[in-house]
Amino acid sequence: RNFWSSHLQAWPSQTAVDGSRMLADLHEPELKTAEELERHFGTNVARGLTSKQAEANLARDGPNELEKPPKPTLLMLFILQLTGFVIILLLVAAAASITVNGTGPNKEDALSYTTGMAIFVIVIINAGIAAWTEHKAGDALEALSKMTQATIYVVRDGQEVKTEVPAVCRGDIVILGTGDVVPADMRLVEADDVKVSEMALTGEPDDVAKTAKVKAKKPGEPEKLTPENMVFSGCSVTNGKGRGVVCDTGMKTRIGRIAQLIAGEDGGKSKTKCGCLPDTSGSATPLQQNLEKLGGRIGI
Repeated sequence: RNFWSSHLQAWPSQTAVDGSRMLADLHEPELKTAEELERHFGTNVARGLTSKQAEANLARDGPNELEKPPKPTLLMLFILQLTGFVIILLLVAAAASITVNGTGPNKEDALSYTTGMAIFVIVIINAGIAAWTEHKAGDALEALSKMTQATIYVVRDGQEVKTEVPAVCRGDIVILGTGDVVPADMRLVEADDVKVSEMALTGEPDDVAKTAKVKAKKPGEPEKLTPENMVFSGCSVTNGKGRGVVCDTGMKTRIGRIAQLIAGEDGGKSKTKCGCLPDTSGSATPLQQNLEKLGGRIGI
């Protein structure tokens, strides 16, 4: 929880652009009144957005879905494991051992090739296990993108209509009920005994009670990771009903930021090294980076 809090709260605010018109991200929506939310997003709590407003917002912000970077194949990941500095040193050492023994006086003795062959086998097994592990870990992004439902009820032109989740945009008034999956980061404006499972976001197993009330922030009080009047994309409503104003969609949601952290600093954009191999260095853990540096120093 502390890890996500430190990363998500420090995430820089972004600005959405639609031609010359700009709609800045709303800072601390949990502290805003319903009237302030209406003014900022140009919406109405009772009537919602108009169809034209929703189309314009969707064109400006993009669809409400997580970006899926191209997933490298298992073969690509296997080859990638063989490009590490330490692995290359081991392969060179194995090749040198076989070459020396193959040109020496004991070249007819099969046992003289044991060291080189053993190194080759160990490297291949290690690369296979590492590639399989990284391949399965890559499914985390796909799992995050599936943490939603196909449709949700929103208020458009004063009427409740069912719309596809990717078409939900900032400023939409979303109707939530028991069993729904929250489609975007929302500030609740009505909450009738609402409880939400935030396990996907914080790891906490207990359902969290939500309210539409605004609580004044005390001086020096740290910002809460999941305020009581906010619900977040990918979390399930386990009890009650309510409605809220969509504040962030797609990759700007909390779950979207987690997806971007998993994908790496470039947000999962396709990068290559050695000409064609996928570059996964952006998602390497500090331990992996330090081990790579240590192996380089030892090899040199």
